[in-house]
Amino acid sequence: MTTLAANVQLDEVDNEISLLGTMLMSPETFGITSGRVRSEWFSDGLLRYLFETACRMAGEGSRLSPQPLIAALPEDCGAIRREDLYARICGAAVPVSSLGGMIAVAKDRWARRELLARADDIRVRAVLTNENPFDLATDLVLGLDQVNADRTESRVKTLDDALASVDEAPAKRRGATTGLLALDKKLNGYVPGQLYVIAGRPGMGKSAFMCSSLRRTAQYGKGVAIFSLEMTKEEIAARCMSDSLDSTSAPFFGSILNGQMSRPQEEMIGMAKDSLSGLPLYIEDEARLTFTEIVAKAREVKAKLNAAGIPLSVVCIDHMGLVTPSNRYAGNKVAEAGEVSGHARALAKELDCCVILLCQLSREVEKRDDKRPVMSDLRWSGEIEQDAHVIGFLYREAYYLAQDANVMPHQLSEARNKLEFLIRKNRNGETADVALWCSIGHSMIRDE
Repeated sequence: MTTLAANVQLDEVDNEISLLGTMLMSPETFGITSGRVRSEWFSDGLLRYLFETACRMAGEGSRLSPQPLIAALPEDCGAIRREDLYARICGAAVPVSSLGGMIAVAKDRWARRELLARADDIRVRAVLTNENPFDLATDLVLGLDQVNADRTESRVKTLDDALASVDEAPAKRRGATTGLLALDKKLNGYVPGQLYVIAGRPGMGKSAFMCSSLRRTAQYGKGVAIFSLEMTKEEIAARCMSDSLDSTSAPFFGSILNGQMSRPQEEMIGMAKDSLSGLPLYIEDEARLTFTEIVAKAREVKAKLNAAGIPLSVVCIDHMGLVTPSNRYAGNKVAEAGEVSGHARALAKELDCCVILLCQLSREVEKRDDKRPVMSDLRWSGEIEQDAHVIGFLYREAYYLAQDANVMPHQLSEARNKLEFLIRKNRNGETADVALWCSIGHSMIRDE
């Protein structure tokens, strides 16, 4: 026989009164405890107003004495005088040791009220002909994310706790392999919880790097999700097949897509398909996605991988300039870029994976004699530089030599298979120029 759970009382005003009273009667700790509470958690408007007033006074350095707090309350407090209301609030104070439990109850009831309010809103709007159901779904996900953002408790720890964490298991902080030993040594792999920005001008090998590196990440048993807003899944698959054959005699990925292969090459492709079958690599190639939609799909991939006992190690977005911005900044490109990079960093922490943002560099690179990128070439760079743990630029000299009518054949031949990964920001390591080998036609990147 199934036992039905009891219904929760959503407006526990007595708990809110005791919570606020305990905080007001302990002014020496108010600055600390108030940081653990949000005003919207109070269902009662007067309690919410009094809490906001106390927070404002504490922020201004004023003493939390009864007279100014009472004076801040409206004269009409319903069936009770404001002096009596304040006395009742303070009279309900309990030992400070009980604050944690009262805060948890207030937060729990707020979250439940929010869920019901959003459900009611969706129920009303879902039947209206002028509402787009997919926009409604996006609004709902955003709202649920706002509720979920308050789920975790404070992560504030002592230095001793941090020292113990450092000693516990360095292997836990080692990221999934990039498939390139030289980069793994410099970056510690694709570190979970971190945001990597990999940028370059067109023709520098961003797509080749993504496909080659992440294919090998997946072949090491680590889950990968690619959100390709530029290439189709067929293009990515062709690149992965050509790369996986690990031979310059393999067909180019373009030949695979066009079906222009010799009989031996077709047999090689059959081998490539077998080696790639079953890899924990997911591809979403919808051309226009908002970041909210990316988050929802990434969570779905993580759930699927978790069910198979595989960690989601990398989420890659190709590229950030194609992510559909919210309406919040109305065409302000700098703010929109900051919004995407901020959301990407938050996603890395939430899913405990590395998030890679591929980016286009500005055309300013083309105007210089030395075309190796610098940080200022990163479009709308301010917020991106701040949010990213790692920033790397891809540079191929051969691309520019091929456009020079005066270049000597041996110069082009020497540069053809050279790729530089220029680490220009590395929050937990050193910056460096990493020399790699490439065959762009095969989408193949290897250690030099």
